Amino acid sequence: MKKALISICILVIVIAGFAAETYWKARKPYHEAYNKAVAVAKSEAGIRTSDAFYLYNGNSTYYVVVGKAGGKKKAVWIPEKKPKRVTVLDLNTGISKQDAVKQVVQKRQPDKILSVRLGMESQVPIWEVAYIKGNSLGYDEVPFLKKSN
Repeated sequence: MKKALISICILVIVIAGFAAETYWKARKPYHEAYNKAVAVAKSEAGIRTSDAFYLYNGNSTYYVVVGKAGGKKKAVWIPEKKPKRVTVLDLNTGISKQDAVKQVVQKRQPDKILSVRLGMESQVPIWEVAYIKGNSLGYDEVPFLKKSN
């Protein structure tokens, strides 16, 4: 009985080890993208602290870092293929994450919001809102910049 219990414990430890290694390998590209984006945001936009990171895959892949630079909260859009061509905007020049969600809820009446991330499409900063409605997965792009009157 004691040998069986020890064998089961060893098996559980081995399986947990394989699961942890698989998880770590799966997350490695995300962590590499995060580290690269934060380094670019610091050097190109003067970001001192990173508060949020978004990985956006639309027509092009963008890394978006939100953080503080010069006492102001800023968002930095970094194209994956041309990381020196960053777009930097004060966060208060655009709509909030909550306002983007409100717009999608009013327009689409989703059952559940899955995620909200900053991105860039055709050189226009956006909030991408992913949601479930019925049995369908939907995405809505809400312009980040506030409309001027």
